[in-house]
Amino acid sequence: MTTGWVIALIVVGILLVIAASKSVTGPIRWIGLGIMQVVIGALLLFFTNLVGELANFHIPINPVTALLVGLLRLPGLAALIVIKLWVM
Repeated sequence: MTTGWVIALIVVGILLVIAASKSVTGPIRWIGLGIMQVVIGALLLFFTNLVGELANFHIPINPVTALLVGLLRLPGLAALIVIKLWVM
């Protein structure tokens, strides 16, 4: 799937959520809070990878891991580190 189609599907999905709700501000606020959590999680993962370079340790930064760390903060980051060390 090309990038244009993915962006179009995301926009259509957001418009459907807004149309299904009674107000416009509610879904937009939740989407904004979700994006903020993903950004916070990505920053925490970035700094963890920065420090982890000393020990040759890396956790991939993708939307799933960033959202997990963004929502759970340090316990989520610790869980990803334990999972990474246990699996590898």
